[in-house]
Parts: sequence; C-alpha cells; structure tokens
Amino acid sequence: MDKVDLTVIGAGVIGLAAAAELAGEGREIVVVERHDGFGREASSRNSEVIHAGIYYPTGSLKARFCVEGRELLYRLSAEEGIPTRKIGKIIIALDERDLPALEDLKRRGEENGVGGLRLLSRAEVEKMEPNVRAAGGLFSSETGIIDSHRLMEHFEKRASASATFAYNCELTGLQRAPKGYLVVIRDADGEEYCFLSRVVINAAGVGAQEVAELAGIDTAAAGYTVYPCKGEYFRVRGGEGERTERLVYPPPTGISLGLHTVIDLQGGVKIGPNAFYVEGMDHTVDEGHLDEFFQGTRGYLPALNRESLTPDMAGIRAKLYRKGEPERDFVIRREDDRGFPGLVTLAGIESPGLTASPAIGRYVRSLVEDLL
Repeated sequence: MDKVDLTVIGAGVIGLAAAAELAGEGREIVVVERHDGFGREASSRNSEVIHAGIYYPTGSLKARFCVEGRELLYRLSAEEGIPTRKIGKIIIALDERDLPALEDLKRRGEENGVGGLRLLSRAEVEKMEPNVRAAGGLFSSETGIIDSHRLMEHFEKRASASATFAYNCELTGLQRAPKGYLVVIRDADGEEYCFLSRVVINAAGVGAQEVAELAGIDTAAAGYTVYPCKGEYFRVRGGEGERTERLVYPPPTGISLGLHTVIDLQGGVKIGPNAFYVEGMDHTVDEGHLDEFFQGTRGYLPALNRESLTPDMAGIRAKLYRKGEPERDFVIRREDDRGFPGLVTLAGIESPGLTASPAIGRYVRSLVEDLL
C-alpha cells in the first residue's frame, strides 16, 4: 500500500495555504478535492476583501489570524505580483443611534492591533463618498481587495513542490491505523484508491463535519456541526450616483457584515452578501431577493435604481452556529485528546478566512511539524 506523509482534505484557500506551508523537505503530500479544481466553493464565491481585523473579539483566532494574515497578504502580493488594491473601507452609521457602535468597533480594532482607523463625521463621509448618505463613519485605511484566484494559484504552485492534487476525488473513508490513517478516495470513474497517511488535515469547509464523522469523531459533542449559510450578490450597473470608490459597509448584523458595496479589481460594483441558512449546495441567486437588496442598500445609497441590479453570484459559508446563537471562533486543533493523533480539524473557517489564510497555513504547520 502506498504511504504518504500528509493528506489535506479540501483545496480551498485554507487547504492550499496549509499544503503550501508544509511542502518541501522531501515530504509527500496528497491534496484531495471533490471538484475539478481548486477553490470551487466559498474560496471563490466571496467579496475578495482583505479585512483589517476590526470586527472580531480580541484574543480570538479570527482576530489574531486576520491581522497577521492581512500583513502577510500585502507582503505576498508585492513579492509575487498577486493583484491587490488597498482601497479602504467605511463602516457607516445609518443614523445617530449607530454612532456608539462605530466607537466600539474602533476600540476593538485598535485592541486587535489594527492601525489606520479614524472616526468620520457626516461631512467627512460625504466628502469621501459623495453618493453615500450616513450620519458618520469609521474609516479603515488597511482594508483592501485581492484576486483570490491568483492567490490560490500561488499556493497551489508552492504546494506542487511536494503535493499530488487528487481533483475530482471524493473522500469515502478515513480510518485510524497504527501509523496514521487509512485514506480511501473515489475518482470520477468510480474507482476507489487506498493509501496510508501519517497526518491528515481536514480543511473541507462546508464538508468538515462529514470528514470528521468519517474519522470517527462525535461531531455533535465536539461542536463541529456545520450550518451552511448562503450569501448572494447582485451586480450594480453603476450609473451616476450608484457607485462608491471604497468598500462601504453598514453596521454588522448578527450573522453577517451586512449588505455592503463590493468593488472588484476591474472597477465593477456589486452589493452583498445577504445571509440565510440553507441545506445543500445550490449556488443560484434567487432573483426574488432583488427587492431585499434594493431596499437594504438605498438607505445609504439613495440614487440606486432598482433596474440597475442584476443577479451575480452566491457563496455558502460554513458556520458553526445557528441564527440567534453566539458567534463561534475558528476551530483549528489537533485531535490527539479525542484519540485521533495526527488529525487536524479546521472547522467554521468563514470570514475572515480568505484574509487569514496565510497565517492559518503557518499555524497548521506549527501544529504538525513534530509529526513529519
């Protein structure tokens, strides 16, 4: 039976970043991905924002890896030519009642190590974004956008020094063995292939619960139940008064950062995402939600025309909490204490997962280096 040092389940940005960090030193790595290429799910269906690290509880993995990952992404993009733009973001107060929340966000961001934060008056918001109506704002100069495909392409290329990419392969078995894990995958032709892996990294995103259950983990007890949460985007035609030059966010809601303007690297504008829990992986955009987007945005973008909105794309986030429950932090841990040495679980890697990806890759390497 073939033996490898490391298997990564999932070729989204997190799995790719981990594989890239662990490549080299003569290691044999297999990356298993059920789709025909990398990043086919949440990693390519998001706002492509490099977050500053404002929103997340101080001391959380989200805060730590967002701040660290942001710095790494800007450095990496400069060194490797990955397209990015540090365009900045304004979190707005829709009315005066939202102003204390902006002060709290500024305080939390600074506690997390975020620089370049500045509270804005109504007039300052209007000067920076003449098309936006707001009672005030919080400006983040360190927020930007990135070409997520080029980032993942970079990670894949780095990982290729050691990794074999098993695309179009479904994980069907994961069993503890004396010197690692018996990994069973099935290819697109229905053929099954088994091999032994010393270490397994579960970076399967929405499928992380399923992978953990294949290994034998009681996911309910472990808190690994995944609740898929869909977010849709509508494109804006971008007529006079309908666009912003920066990312503009309303105050965050309980399960999302709100319907915000999304600027892409080509200068296009989208609105999104909304957030609602779903079953399955349907990525179609419901045109019936157009009014929700129109009404939810025109409060701060009053010149927006309903006819300017057209369905664009949707993504599905892997949340570990349901509506009304407290937000959960990232789960990134070795499962030794549960009787699964050499198995690493990454679960609930939602926003700011893209920003945090290079930092998470480094952290995963630190967790398993002693096993390789």
